[in-house]
Amino acid sequence: MNPLRCSLTLLAAFLCFANHVFAQIRFKEVTREAGLYEPLSGIMGHGGAFGDYDGDGLIDLYVGGFCDRPNDAYEPAKGPVPNRLFRNLGNGKFQRVREDILEFYARTSGAVFADLDNDGKLELYVANNTKGRSSLKVQPQRDSQLRHSNLFRFDGKKWIDITKSSGACPESLGTARNIGVFDYNQDGLLDLLLVEDRFTRNPRSVLLRNRGNLQFEDVTKAVGLPNDLFGLGLAVADLNEDGRPDFFIAHSNRLFLSTKEGRYVEPASLRKLFAWQPLDNEDWPCGAAFGDLNRDGRLDLVVGIHHEKARNRIYLNEGLNNGVPQFRDVSIEAGMPAQLPNKSPHVEIQDFDNDGWPDIYFSTAWLDKDGSVTVLTFRNEGVKNGVPRFKAPRAIGEAMVYYPAGPSGDYDNDGRIDLFLINWFRGNHCRLLHNISPKRHWLDVHVVGTKMNRMGIGAQVKVYRPGKIGKPEALLGFQEISTGYGYASGQPAYCHFGLGNETKADVRVKLPDGRVIDKLGVAADQKLIVHE
Repeated sequence: MNPLRCSLTLLAAFLCFANHVFAQIRFKEVTREAGLYEPLSGIMGHGGAFGDYDGDGLIDLYVGGFCDRPNDAYEPAKGPVPNRLFRNLGNGKFQRVREDILEFYARTSGAVFADLDNDGKLELYVANNTKGRSSLKVQPQRDSQLRHSNLFRFDGKKWIDITKSSGACPESLGTARNIGVFDYNQDGLLDLLLVEDRFTRNPRSVLLRNRGNLQFEDVTKAVGLPNDLFGLGLAVADLNEDGRPDFFIAHSNRLFLSTKEGRYVEPASLRKLFAWQPLDNEDWPCGAAFGDLNRDGRLDLVVGIHHEKARNRIYLNEGLNNGVPQFRDVSIEAGMPAQLPNKSPHVEIQDFDNDGWPDIYFSTAWLDKDGSVTVLTFRNEGVKNGVPRFKAPRAIGEAMVYYPAGPSGDYDNDGRIDLFLINWFRGNHCRLLHNISPKRHWLDVHVVGTKMNRMGIGAQVKVYRPGKIGKPEALLGFQEISTGYGYASGQPAYCHFGLGNETKADVRVKLPDGRVIDKLGVAADQKLIVHE
């Protein structure tokens, strides 16, 4: 072979290999270095949340689990491990916050940080899955079976239990799971949708209206929601473009759209589309997340399945028809396996490699003999015929292990989204995964409300190539600010965009009342704060 041609062939092969390596989403486990291994050793974790409760610009971490099993289920701990709060120190380490009020024994199945009184400080809602009664005589297992959900307020120095005084944790709500946080009536106060599972007599998820001063009232019936609504996971977004939040509840697989009268309706066509045909009694749709997977300016839906033959689903949003979003199941076409060999309950849509295309992450992973972990992230490889195409990091079929919850968040503020996998199984442990994917440009967009809620939840953010704001072909990303989506997990309330090679971007923020705020020529690699 001609030497020059041989050299060019080798160069092409090298560049192909380099591009393949560069394209990978990569994480490094740093649990021990971060100080999270020992305090969480033995926990039977089932819920948790990231949130900056002390306002220092660093996201902190709350982790909860089930504490009603026999002592040996928690090895190497001597018995149940209570819930824990960790403060982010900013040097890659977390410090346990030793406040007895937060370190309780329960069957915690979800948590979220949210500013419910618009004072700039985050409250903490912990969803507990009580059995209602207990025949156990040993504590703390007995206490955990009897404990209902809790709401805590941070006064700047310490945490205060406002569970009873707030009305946010009704005794009738027994088997609580996900916590929805959104302003359903657009009065500037964040309301709560508490999802109850079906593993109880007469399950009933409830919508609680925020009346101000951290006081809540049940408006489930008043807004037209059914009194038998059950579920596990939750996703919230304005799908019918009326400025009000809509929501999808996984397991019952029901999507409710807001009306101008302040009520909710369930289109029959969507009920039929999302209806689930289970393989057996353990086949449960679980986590749910909205995100614009193909960058067409519409929010698509991904559902994670809690089953050892997980038939995860991608529903593409093809626009409105008489005010109803039209979804199409493109799971197989988009590259989703017909089934996974493991449960994948929690799901999120995030651009983990900052290439400008949102990826899909499920809370399941491969654990290799050397102790390394490879989390299941389906990398977005672009769009073909309008459908996004995804690729797994390795061959599907090998043995995997799942984690019930696994919130995302950039704990070290380096512009790459990290993960915290919350462990359930003896012999495994919770894992803080530091995102070490190759660096690309990025932009975080935070919205601070005045008339709307202070967290900016419900604001929609679009990012465009500079100089081309509003042009569909120049759209780099579209998200709605939310928290508490997926399953049993709470996330920081802002939008993270990968920009690839773009060093600037135009940003358009649409507020729930329809007002638009444009920021032009925004430099990449920063936290952009947009004030209402």
